[in-house]
Amino acid sequence: MISALQGRGFGHGSGLINPTHDLFIINVPKNASSFVLDWGRRHGWSAALAENHSDTITEMIVILRDPVERWISGIAQYINSYILSVHGPNGPIFPGEPLTEHDYGMDAQMFIDQYTDVTERLIFDVISRFDDHVWPQNEIIRDRLPKVQRKYFILDHDFDQKIQQYLGWQPVSELDRNQGSDSDNNARLQNFFRERLKQRPELYKRLCLHYADDYILLSTCQI
Repeated sequence: MISALQGRGFGHGSGLINPTHDLFIINVPKNASSFVLDWGRRHGWSAALAENHSDTITEMIVILRDPVERWISGIAQYINSYILSVHGPNGPIFPGEPLTEHDYGMDAQMFIDQYTDVTERLIFDVISRFDDHVWPQNEIIRDRLPKVQRKYFILDHDFDQKIQQYLGWQPVSELDRNQGSDSDNNARLQNFFRERLKQRPELYKRLCLHYADDYILLSTCQI
């Protein structure tokens, strides 16, 4: 099913490779990808596909994140990119398809004002199948060079220091963190869904159950 996401620009198995082509950081959307890409390129790493270097890669570096926090960030970005925006390249209206009076742009407040129980049921029925930003982390990585050794990092308050020490990278100011919350729409949507999960804790539990395999992966990779 991941191949269906390629139409929206998801490069399954994409990431960064080091100058000697033996270390590879796989791209897991919403897990500091832009930040690491910016940081790595400043140390001679380059964009690549894992399969193109399967004969030289000896270790794959995987960055993981708390699944619910990632979902909040990811669903906000999905809605902002594909639901609020209807004109390409991110919108659902592709080149050559006619626009109608129904294809007007929306902002986060309009989405929140029109949010209903039906909207919520639809979202929590699908949960992780909207796009790559909410796709389970374990599914994104499990079939990418599965025989290659994995090194896991957790996206937490110590992440920068840990990966810096492991890779020998030097600190760089003004890196592109692309956190999504820089967008007013993204920030409003993240806050909205975070509050909904507080108001309805059963939805939080539903997310935890849905991402159970991600939580198992996270628990076995704590460093």
